Amino acid sequence: MSYTDILFVALFVGVCVLSRLLRRWPAIREWTIIAFSLLIVASWGLFSLALLLAVAAVNFAAAVAAAPAPQGRRRAILIGAIVFDLAALGFFKYGGFIAANADSIFDSKLSVPALGIPLAISFYTFHLISYLVDGVRRKIPPLPLRQYLFYLCFFPHLIAGPIVRTWQLPSQLGRVRLIGNDMLFGVHYFVLGFFLKAVVANNLAQSIDPYWVDGAAGLSAADRWVIAFLYYCQIYSDFAGYSLMALGMARLLGYRLPANFRAPMLAGTMQEFWRRWHITLSRWLRDYLYISMGGNRLGRQRAIFNILVTMLLGGLWHGAGWSFIAWGAMQGVGLAAERVLGLNRKPEGLLRRAPWWITTQLWITIAWVFFRAPDMAGALHFVGGMLRFDHWSAFDVQGGLILPLLIAGGAVLHHLSPLCIAKLPRRRLGLFLGTATGVLLMLDLVVLSPNKVFIYFKF
Repeated sequence: MSYTDILFVALFVGVCVLSRLLRRWPAIREWTIIAFSLLIVASWGLFSLALLLAVAAVNFAAAVAAAPAPQGRRRAILIGAIVFDLAALGFFKYGGFIAANADSIFDSKLSVPALGIPLAISFYTFHLISYLVDGVRRKIPPLPLRQYLFYLCFFPHLIAGPIVRTWQLPSQLGRVRLIGNDMLFGVHYFVLGFFLKAVVANNLAQSIDPYWVDGAAGLSAADRWVIAFLYYCQIYSDFAGYSLMALGMARLLGYRLPANFRAPMLAGTMQEFWRRWHITLSRWLRDYLYISMGGNRLGRQRAIFNILVTMLLGGLWHGAGWSFIAWGAMQGVGLAAERVLGLNRKPEGLLRRAPWWITTQLWITIAWVFFRAPDMAGALHFVGGMLRFDHWSAFDVQGGLILPLLIAGGAVLHHLSPLCIAKLPRRRLGLFLGTATGVLLMLDLVVLSPNKVFIYFKF
């Protein structure tokens, strides 16, 4: 059941009404939301539900057992639980990839059952590691069962984020919340996210997916750059759309989740890009991986090594394939180069900022090819065509790409909208957001949307 399905929207409205009626009884309200969250997972397959509950049970038991234990034993219990989580993630997500590469290199004849990737395993593994590491560091006490299950299974963030930290959501539980403006902003975020996903991302996917499969051979360099840019708009609209829907659904239920995107196409450096793109993931990688390896405390060379390792693992987290590793490597190389050259600080002034912005966005656009291409060979072939300037013509763009470029304008306008809102008088903000929400709602209802699963659901 996808969050853009009519059935889900109808069920969610019912849950919102029921949640409102149960506001005076927070415990019953939270158990109701937990049950609905598990129902969503079950709609994608009972195996995914069973694995989620099994992993959740192991980690809950480990946290409870570790709480009264001495420091050394507590650390061993929680590290053992983290190893279990990573082993489960590795088996289901990377088992086939490891076996295939081992067989090609060593002729090992390894075989892994084709079980598929269980729904949301990457995201709830990160949530559990955050919970356990914070337990090792004694930042939080063990959560009671209801708060623990709510934190882990809350359906807006369960499947594809945003990645919520243990101090962000449980503190909102167990009490009566005043709705205030949550209802208005919740509707706005949900409608806007639905528009980005259903109207922009789905129609872009419908238009450019064939080019990634078998249509790249006859493309000019200009065509390839346009397609890469369109995928940039597609994946932004898809994932930012999901994240906005998640924030909206949480607001409508009376909870707040952290923002996940902040106009990444405006980023003038790679460091700034990762402060604007998938913000909760970049913070997680920084706090639990980069800083744990020493961060920048051990000198420049070690900091560069830590950056490269962090981004390589970040790329591998997205998918079991060499093209994802290459994508992560490009992110790491870009961040490391900025650190070496002293370009990681945001330049002042439009004229100084423009060249850095162009270089950053071109590098990011090329990297998206490795993220989207079906395999490493396809990505290299596509990028090679992008860089063949003897086949370049500014006007040599296929007519079939004109309409997708117009559709991509929705993603571009969403990047520019905060700049416009910042110039509005505060008294007119409500009218502007209300009008924008109404227009987007009409587009959601009128514009035909092909049925496409959220991109990050498969991660």
